[in-house]
Amino acid sequence: GANEATHFRTDRDLMVGTLHVPRGTYTLWTIPNRDEWMLIINRETGQWGTDYDKTQDLGRIPMKVSTLEEPIEQFTIAIQPRAGRSGLLALTWDTIEASVPIRVEK
Repeated sequence: GANEATHFRTDRDLMVGTLHVPRGTYTLWTIPNRDEWMLIINRETGQWGTDYDKTQDLGRIPMKVSTLEEPIEQFTIAIQPRAGRSGLLALTWDTIEASVPIRVEK
C-alpha cells in the first residue's frame, strides 16, 4: 500500500487455489478479514500500491488464516515447498499467516 504494488512473475502456468494463472507478470492484492483473506491476482502492473483497478482482476482466491505461535516482525510473502510441483503461498506478519495452495502446471 505505501509503495509500488507487489509484483508476482511466473514463467510457468500455475494453479493458485482453484484459479488458473497463465505465465506472466501480475500484481497481488489482499482483502484481509478475521477468518478468511481474499487473494487477488491482477493483470495490471507498474502501478502504485494504492492504485487498484478491479476490472483488471484475473481472479480472487480465498486464503486460509491461521495463528502463528511466534510473531513475525517483517511482512513476508513466500512459497513453502510441498511434495512434487506444489507448495503453499503464505503471507505472514505478526501472528497471522494467510495461505493458499499453489501448483506448477505441466
